[in-house]
Amino acid sequence: MVDGTTRAQLHVIHRVVDVLSAVNVPVWLFGGWGLDARIGRVTRSHGDIEFWVPRSDSTRSKVALVDAGSTVLATQLPEEACEFIWDDVSFSTAYFDRRADGTFAQLQGRWSDWVFPADSFGEDAGLLDGIPVPAMSVAGMLAMKEQFPTLRNGRPWRDKDIGDIAVLRRLCSGPC
Repeated sequence: MVDGTTRAQLHVIHRVVDVLSAVNVPVWLFGGWGLDARIGRVTRSHGDIEFWVPRSDSTRSKVALVDAGSTVLATQLPEEACEFIWDDVSFSTAYFDRRADGTFAQLQGRWSDWVFPADSFGEDAGLLDGIPVPAMSVAGMLAMKEQFPTLRNGRPWRDKDIGDIAVLRRLCSGPC
């Protein structure tokens, strides 16, 4: 399961977490890698690496990652996310905002109708390669997946989304 591409992605995940931790910028994996971190092992090959960063730290995160050796790609709307490449591995940082009611959303851009529960970005780490990594909560990732088809810019679930939802529901402890 852990081929050369996966090994390179794991290396970049740990580097991003280390770089942003060193400058006190919180970061959380989401998407397929976030789910794998919650499961505690690599379950499949991944096409991308996605991190959430608080919007208030977006500029600092970008500067720190570029200073550490990554290159910014002009592929994303800057109010939503930034895509990078590092050692031929692409990854992105998407930005979220805390709402007055304690929930989270991406208030700027195409996804402002996407709402994440208050416990989406906590201290509880996931595990990849035997190393703790910050990952969006199970409840947060489940909310992301379940809402996606109903968002104004959403699309129908893919087969892997349906599978991820089933896994997230099984992982859910308490109200999700």
